[in-house]
Amino acid sequence: MTFLSPTILWGLAAASIPIIIHLLSLRHTRDIEFSTLYFIKELEHKTIRRLKLRQLLLVLIRILVIVCLILMVARPVQKGFVPGWMAAEKETRVIIFVDNSASMSLVSNGISLLENAKGSVLKIVNSFEGQTTVEVYQTNPVKRVFNGKPGNTSLQYDVETIPQTYSTDHLWGTVNSVLQSLNVNEPNRECFILSDIQSLPEPESWLTEMSADTTRPQWRFYCLGQEKPKDNLSIRQVSAVSQIRLPNHLLKLNTKIINDGTLDKRNHPVELFLNAERLGQVVSSFQPAQSKEFMFQAYPGKSGLIKGRIELLEDDFAFDNAWTFELSIPEQISCTLVGQTAEEMYLLEMGLSSIDDRAGFLMLDSRVDPDPERLYLDETDVLILHNPGNLSDKAVEDIQSFLHRGGGVIWFAGDKQTEKLSLHAITALKLPEFKDLHKLGGEGYFSVIPAQVDHPILAELELRDLNRELPQVFSYLESIPRENQNEILVLNNDHPFLLEFSSNGGRIYYFTSLMDLTWNDLPVRGLMVPLLHRILLLLATDEFNTKPVFVDEEKIVSIDQEHMNSQWSLKTPSGKTILLIPDFNTESLKINQTSEIGSYDVLSDEYPYTSFSALLSPLEYPSRRAAKTEVLNNLPSGQAIWIDPTKNLSKELQNVRYGKSLWRTFLILAIILLFLETIIGKVKPASMKNGVE
Repeated sequence: MTFLSPTILWGLAAASIPIIIHLLSLRHTRDIEFSTLYFIKELEHKTIRRLKLRQLLLVLIRILVIVCLILMVARPVQKGFVPGWMAAEKETRVIIFVDNSASMSLVSNGISLLENAKGSVLKIVNSFEGQTTVEVYQTNPVKRVFNGKPGNTSLQYDVETIPQTYSTDHLWGTVNSVLQSLNVNEPNRECFILSDIQSLPEPESWLTEMSADTTRPQWRFYCLGQEKPKDNLSIRQVSAVSQIRLPNHLLKLNTKIINDGTLDKRNHPVELFLNAERLGQVVSSFQPAQSKEFMFQAYPGKSGLIKGRIELLEDDFAFDNAWTFELSIPEQISCTLVGQTAEEMYLLEMGLSSIDDRAGFLMLDSRVDPDPERLYLDETDVLILHNPGNLSDKAVEDIQSFLHRGGGVIWFAGDKQTEKLSLHAITALKLPEFKDLHKLGGEGYFSVIPAQVDHPILAELELRDLNRELPQVFSYLESIPRENQNEILVLNNDHPFLLEFSSNGGRIYYFTSLMDLTWNDLPVRGLMVPLLHRILLLLATDEFNTKPVFVDEEKIVSIDQEHMNSQWSLKTPSGKTILLIPDFNTESLKINQTSEIGSYDVLSDEYPYTSFSALLSPLEYPSRRAAKTEVLNNLPSGQAIWIDPTKNLSKELQNVRYGKSLWRTFLILAIILLFLETIIGKVKPASMKNGVE
């Protein structure tokens, strides 16, 4: 405990006045006449002793009353966060960080956390006076919005300009970088963090140095806690289960929803929209902290780009009430087939032509090239390599670039691969390692069995009996799968027949046997056409351009060569149009203007080219909060304090910084003592009479 007016403590000498008065009263005696000495003896043993004790008690009470009144006037306070009242009157630098990330849009008691934080800035600044310099920073993007003295008329306007963003919180990195860049000379340094604090501060080097160096002034950190969500349902995931997408096939969407609030949500609708048309609704109830998953099923009805949305009713946090997505259903597939001879490719060409049930759906470009020097694939969706020979380094680079743009490859491995394919091509394209070429003579064959019956290629095939349609294999190239290369079909000796894997950003389906009757009888099986059809659909689906990103992440859109010279623009979810400049080296658009949540349209000469969504970062859901004790434990010991959001900020800040005022306590104690003195000091004639008789 300290005193703000310690000079008043000299008044404690007045506590001796009751003692002096008591001692002086003992020197004055009064003569009382009694008729008999019997009553004098009685008074000496009973009443006189009681009177002396009462007098001593009254003297003690009067001393305590004077002491309490003197201490009250001396303005006692508990020890505060700022070390000493005199230190608090020295020059002070105040840094205030206002978190304006997405999670701060949470509404609590009718006002968003960000608006509440803006109001707190004014209360904090008004609690300072004298030689104080105030700086206010927003966190997204990092920007100083005010620099001046308390009482500056522009403070309120400058703070109100802090915008609500959809951005991800990088709170502690911002605090670290700003405090390191400041040149501070003031002995008092106080940092206020107005945030819902969703992550823990890392043990940054500057914090360690400040804690170790006791000769330099220390920063004191004030963390202002924020209210937690009460009424909030949150869409956490929407994913397409159906990888094979056709206009007349059911589109299956898995949706996950969590109740992040404390309210029991009953009969809450969840709605599905495709191309602005509502196609489905589920009504369900959610208890606090409960999560549920729903499977929506709908027919897209057409090919091309499908824009969808899952939507909830409005609650305290609007940013997770809608989830937009884009799906591509191929209207046309462009294939490039490269093989050793026309005879080898004949059966494969026949199977591919059977897929094209309507004119123009499948565009096939066949090239006979035993040893390709270059592969020009700008207009190709799917590259089919049948028994490829020697691929030059340039041809390998062409395939890598094609895969990087989201292209797909169907690879039929044969004998020429063992003779001519280089180690560089195998390594660069991440192909399986081939071991031996197996050829059976006579009537011998290997059976093929499914390794993954539920794989999208094999699931829901319109075949009476899949096992009867699986091929018999007479020759194959034994291949050793690498890590993360999935086996779809295998031989009965456990060697792979069909592999699926990612390579250079694209996907490859790898057959270990050629589409040739001397190698296997797949060309005459009913499985051939639907198998190729499904692989083509999987590879031709434009998931590269429609793949979502998180807010503020860079989005790369691949461009067809024929559109390179078009005028490109981006239409944001809010309707704003931004001109884009393509990267001619990579034949792509690099889009960094993803600061809004929702669906973006990419336009080529003002015509729709593709679309993608920017999603709320999983780090910004309002239920994500760092624990108070963990935050304080990760800040320098003794230099951080947490202020509860339910407290009166102005009063709590005064008490925290300078200590809680105790003068009211001493005043109440003095009043109680005076009341006791009145009761004890009151003369009671009846008792005196009883004591004499």
